[in-house]
Amino acid sequence: MTDCGWKYGSAELEKRFFLKSGEGYPFSSAFHGLIILAGLFFLNFTSRVIFAPLLPVIEQEMGLDHAQSGSVFLFISAGYFISVLSSGVVSARINHQRTIVLSSVASALALVGLGACSSLITLQIGLFVLGLAAGLYFPSGLATIGWLVPSAYLSRGMSIHELAPNLGFVAAPLICGALLEFVTWRQGLLVLAIFILLSGVSYGFSSHGSKEKGTPLNLSATKDFFRMPLFWGLVGLFSLAICSTLGIYAMAPLFLVNDHGMEPGKANSLLALSRVASILMPLVGGWAGDKFGKHLVMALVLLFTGTVTVAMALVSDGFFLTVLIIVQPLFAVCFFPAGFAVLAKLGSEHYANLGLSLCLPLAFLIGGGLMPTFIGAIGDLHSIGMGFLLVGCLMVVGGSWSLFATFDKHVKVLDSEG
Repeated sequence: MTDCGWKYGSAELEKRFFLKSGEGYPFSSAFHGLIILAGLFFLNFTSRVIFAPLLPVIEQEMGLDHAQSGSVFLFISAGYFISVLSSGVVSARINHQRTIVLSSVASALALVGLGACSSLITLQIGLFVLGLAAGLYFPSGLATIGWLVPSAYLSRGMSIHELAPNLGFVAAPLICGALLEFVTWRQGLLVLAIFILLSGVSYGFSSHGSKEKGTPLNLSATKDFFRMPLFWGLVGLFSLAICSTLGIYAMAPLFLVNDHGMEPGKANSLLALSRVASILMPLVGGWAGDKFGKHLVMALVLLFTGTVTVAMALVSDGFFLTVLIIVQPLFAVCFFPAGFAVLAKLGSEHYANLGLSLCLPLAFLIGGGLMPTFIGAIGDLHSIGMGFLLVGCLMVVGGSWSLFATFDKHVKVLDSEG
């Protein structure tokens, strides 16, 4: 979903992925390393999304309003945004394996600090630090996959790695529900921190880590992208798509508990269930994009997802609400394979796949940070459901624009002018 797009995010990664065939291990030998890396990514991702099912408890204990609760993901996203864009500076100095270890250790320490927070400001600072720590992992993790796996097997390697965030969406509510039966949310964060710390330190002694160094972001090419109107249009579409997955996921527990009076445990179980069926749906989205056209799939997914999100806000019947909660992410995740394919073409002849590296952190900040905060603010004024209604309408508008946008024409013009 939100993270998987960065797997094609820079010229450096493209070089490793497609020009270094034969330098990695055979796929069977790389499999063990991939599983370890996927496990680290799972813990990295879970450390961020665990706050969605924890929000009702944190909100009640700390006396937060809905906007303040939504800001949880804004501060994580802001830290993550800065860290992903600047991670090349770190990995260029200490190599990819040590960067991954640093990310794990720093994430664990951030979780320990968050467990000790007693005020909103300390909570927000801790969340920002958690985003900074977690964001260091992703570019180095992907570069390590390129080092481990020969290019002929790269898709398989990526598919194994990308199981982590999808499983994280399912596991976070279940982990939260299980831990809260025995410990407080603060102690639960400490337990998660211990697992992340031990896993990260163990990886530091592993033979599966890449000793290669990263490359800082190309600032000159970045300025060229920021002058492209189509780039900003795609940032908008991806922001809506990320909101339809991560943003709605983040605020769904508050929506179910506060707006519909559901018990937190039942809300977390429903949230986990809603993500099980969507684990394999990106494969369907990729097939549909190749068969029916990428921009058409992008448009229809946003239109349908927006309509379902609006319906979630309007329906009061428990059975139909449950159906909509399950159906909404089932189709929302289908946006990304087609969207990545369109975005990867943007300036591809001259800038490799830098468009993905720039667009997705921005879209994550907006769709995974600003929009949940917006939904929370609307929740304070009216209800979380009203926030869902408004962002659902924005998805419909974005899908309508995508339906008539001529992506291929603009992409060719940008390449010819590059």
